Amino acid sequence: MQLPQLILLNGVSSSGKTSIARLLQERLNLLYLNFSIDSNLYALPPNDLRAIIEGRQISRGEYKYSRLVLGFHAAIGGLLAQDNRLIVDNAMTRKDWRVDFDRAVEPYTVARVGVHCDLSVAREREIARGDRALGTAEREFPLVHVDMAYDLTVDTSSSSPDESVTVILDWLRRDAVNAGGSRRSDRVAERP
Repeated sequence: MQLPQLILLNGVSSSGKTSIARLLQERLNLLYLNFSIDSNLYALPPNDLRAIIEGRQISRGEYKYSRLVLGFHAAIGGLLAQDNRLIVDNAMTRKDWRVDFDRAVEPYTVARVGVHCDLSVAREREIARGDRALGTAEREFPLVHVDMAYDLTVDTSSSSPDESVTVILDWLRRDAVNAGGSRRSDRVAERP
């Protein structure tokens, strides 16, 4: 299998998706952009971002989280259309968002990785991070993996990001071997 155009990491907040994404970027031989819904959130005015982190409502007119999510999906489609490769880390908690995401990436090859994490571990990480609204992982936990079909899953409850990346890269390599192809620049390889 050639490297997919998009690697989706789906799991609850504070499950380690961004750490995995950054390590994957470094270890893959092709350029991947790490693109997350956080990319949109960090574009908010600083006071509004602080309100979200503190668990308060944004009072500024026209703010709708759903609008940010749908714009995020459109941006993913736009980046892929320009031949960018992406590692997207997200927490897909609503059916309409999953459908919209699937529509945006339909023409492209996507490797879907479920990032599982015990809720107690995600809660501890959420508190330690200090840059998330407390309770986010708990709200997302019962919803994030519903109706998701994955090519691979990893559990970060007791595994390090490096161990999870190794599992993902090994899976990509096995898939390439099973496809019977010779090594090409877009096949799975790690940077030295």
